[in-house]
Amino acid sequence: MAIRRYKARSIQEAISRIKEDIGPDAMILSTRRLPKSADHRNLFEVTAALEKPAAVEFRDRLEAQEPSVSNPGNREPEDGFRAGRGESDRCGTLRVDDLNAGLFSIKDMLLVIDQGGGLPEFLQRFPESLNWYAKLVTAGVSERQARKIMIRSLEKAPARPLPMEEITKRVLRTVSGMIRISDPFSSPNGSSRLSAFIGPTGVGKTTTIAKLAAVLSLQQKKSVGVISVDSYRIGGVDQLRTYAGIMGLPCLSAFSPRDLQTAVEKMRDKEIVLIDTAGRSHLDRDRMMDLCRFMQGSLQISCHLVMSAATDRTDMREVADHFSMLKPQTCVFTKLDETRRKGAMIDQLALMKMPISYITNGQRVPEDIVSASRRSVLKLVLSGRP
Repeated sequence: MAIRRYKARSIQEAISRIKEDIGPDAMILSTRRLPKSADHRNLFEVTAALEKPAAVEFRDRLEAQEPSVSNPGNREPEDGFRAGRGESDRCGTLRVDDLNAGLFSIKDMLLVIDQGGGLPEFLQRFPESLNWYAKLVTAGVSERQARKIMIRSLEKAPARPLPMEEITKRVLRTVSGMIRISDPFSSPNGSSRLSAFIGPTGVGKTTTIAKLAAVLSLQQKKSVGVISVDSYRIGGVDQLRTYAGIMGLPCLSAFSPRDLQTAVEKMRDKEIVLIDTAGRSHLDRDRMMDLCRFMQGSLQISCHLVMSAATDRTDMREVADHFSMLKPQTCVFTKLDETRRKGAMIDQLALMKMPISYITNGQRVPEDIVSASRRSVLKLVLSGRP
């Protein structure tokens, strides 16, 4: 199967020609700037193929020939990202190879171009970064945020063609710097921590608390108690009580702020008390004020905002804005297994500048919860897998 190279005055012109010649399923293999033409105009070369297996083989052969100018002598890079070498965390092994830019069809690339109103200016200087820009957008990162990431990644790059490995490391370093991590349960043993999990209806707060209770009590050997203040959802208290009973943990109910104080007093010997709240629509001001009355007292409860990664980016932003009145200390993202486009998390983290503490990616208790790390977030968001 033939691999074709197209030269044009702009990347967009080359992509249009590839679509006409090969079709919308053609795969973009590489993009690079050529020396200016005799009339001093820009000139670009885009390489494409129709069949993905041949495209992958060509890309691997091409990248194997590229010298890593940014890492002479194959030294260990300071940023910790290195092709073929991984570091283990609870999300598995992460390598630069796992998060390469990937291959995109012409129709995917045209969709990205249409969303952004044309190709951004940074691609004039670094056309080889096109696939990474497309990867961010197709992963669910907003076009505006994807441009910011790419510009920040490339702003100090030398004015020469960059190997894909160097672009990958630069992008991963930029995105990693946008992610803040916090473990709300890292305080010394013996200090009581009251942690309430708040958020809209249906994001999985009760299941998340069950997973956390199992991890903290069974794996970390901490003394844990559970309190439910969910008086709205039928069966909400029973569900939590069932989980707690299986794990041998105390579970109490509270239907008023006074009930909550009483329940907390009964659990004064517990290192950690997890508080399950009723799902509130962030648009229902009366119920939001009820929740504030529960949380804002003398008990010094730390709140953690639970949001579904499958939520629309605009709705996610509104949820965070409305629940900010409770001053959440960390955020928890759930249901990563229900979407391939997890990039809205990156937008939200950049916007609210709140650390992330946990990620859940399934219904199993307690297996499907990950203590957040920069690498686990990068892998889950950018891998493109549910």
